[in-house]
Amino acid sequence: MTQQINLLDPRFRQRKKHFSAATLALALALLLALSVGLQSLYARQNRALQATLSDTDRRVATLREQLVRFSNEYSAQGRSTALADETARVEERLRARRELLAGMRSGGGGGNVEGFSPYLAALARQTMNGVWLTGIEIGGKSGDLVLKGRVLDSDLVPAYIGQLNKEEPFAGRSITELRLTAKTGKATSGPARYVEFSLSIPLRKDAS
Repeated sequence: MTQQINLLDPRFRQRKKHFSAATLALALALLLALSVGLQSLYARQNRALQATLSDTDRRVATLREQLVRFSNEYSAQGRSTALADETARVEERLRARRELLAGMRSGGGGGNVEGFSPYLAALARQTMNGVWLTGIEIGGKSGDLVLKGRVLDSDLVPAYIGQLNKEEPFAGRSITELRLTAKTGKATSGPARYVEFSLSIPLRKDAS
């Protein structure tokens, strides 16, 4: 028995799926929601990154400020040390000049010992770096001017004497006695080494 099938029957035709307007609207809404969600996520990540960068910038700025402050403090300490050293040298010179004046008041001055003022003025004028006076004796039995001091280098002693000889009161006068004594300074402070000196210069005209 033969049966004929009508392939043109609408029931056997391939049906095409058609999306309704509601389905398309739902799909678009889902896409829009997904896009908004992604944008929100990116925005939050961007804000977090910006906050991290801002925090890093603040930390870097703080570290820079600390570095500048520490550098200024160390520089100030260095300047303070140099200022303290210079102040100590000035005070030492002032003390030496006060001793000169004290020696002028208490020293012997009989016979043909010349006046002390020209010598004191010459000593006050002649100052040298690395040389400072620690004591002075004027007149006495020998009638000599005895200078005591310290130098950072023993070679500075003849240079200092040479400067004194340029002053009229000391010109042409011979050193009757010169003593040098090396002293070792403390390891923790001050110069590592210095030399104490003592020199005698005759004040009497007939003794030079």
